[in-house]
Amino acid sequence: MKKMSLLLIIMLFTVAASGGYGYYTFVLNEDDDEDSNEPVASTGNSPVAKITPSNPKIQINETISFSASGSSDEDEDDLSFFWNFEGDSKEYEGRDIDRNFPDKGEFIVTLTVTDSTGLSDDTQTTVLVVENYHDEQSGNVDGNDNVANIEIPVEKGFLSFEIDYSLESASVNPFEESQVTLKLTDNDGVVVQEENGVTESSGTWSYSTDDLSSTGDYIFTIESESGSMNYDLIIDVTY
Repeated sequence: MKKMSLLLIIMLFTVAASGGYGYYTFVLNEDDDEDSNEPVASTGNSPVAKITPSNPKIQINETISFSASGSSDEDEDDLSFFWNFEGDSKEYEGRDIDRNFPDKGEFIVTLTVTDSTGLSDDTQTTVLVVENYHDEQSGNVDGNDNVANIEIPVEKGFLSFEIDYSLESASVNPFEESQVTLKLTDNDGVVVQEENGVTESSGTWSYSTDDLSSTGDYIFTIESESGSMNYDLIIDVTY
């Protein structure tokens, strides 16, 4: 802003009895920029869209909160937020939104951020929807039905796989010890773990992603060696 000052000095000489004189000063200020208080127009930069969280993994039927609060605009324009979810033809508006996924799989979420001048930016993230596996099995193996095979689905991306077993002798012959073989076989037919001559007892077989190279249907086998054995199993695969 520039200022211009005009100094006008008027000297008035007046003959008075005292012989004195006086002089007066007038100052005039002018602002060259009269529109300095008007808002500065947008410089035409597009906003930048950002979704939080990025590439989340959630359980089936779990509600997740998405936010566009990390989005930005260099011009500080007002922003509008629009959401699209794969498999849903509707468009939703708002900076934050909650979403529930009732099915397993991968789903794309798209965020469009539009500024007050009409410029926009899109971004996407993928939601992985998983479901933990839980099963409980009970039964008996003996000379008549000496093998039990329990099928366990192990999908890609699992975090842990655990089998808790409890074995109780059911032999009617007090002189015959009940024994079984326990075996876990992966989807490729490879034996992961095997124990022979297992008597009445309880224990846990547990694995992580690093322990298993195959995914698909695993088979946990309880095979009678002698006597009669009751078994109880709790199976958990977490994602």
